[in-house]
Amino acid sequence: MYSTIPTPTAGTVVPITDWLVERVAGYLDVPARDIDPTTPLAEIGIDSVSALSLCGEVEERWRIPADATLVFDYPTIAEIAGYLAGELAPETAAS
Repeated sequence: MYSTIPTPTAGTVVPITDWLVERVAGYLDVPARDIDPTTPLAEIGIDSVSALSLCGEVEERWRIPADATLVFDYPTIAEIAGYLAGELAPETAAS
């Protein structure tokens, strides 16, 4: 089956996940090892202000738009990382 949407690979998702885990751990003031990327951000204590700040950091880091609803559309770090990897894949392939 052919898909025009790039599929994120482990190689692209892992560094994004690691970066997101570090950022979220910083917001919560906990060690990164305590953050489970599959737990919804709301359940681990990310509030709306932190979520908005995370979106801003995503935009700054990867120069792609990150709507304020990103953490609601993709409620876990793993889901956000998969989305970002898919968004970044065309840029990676073009370089």
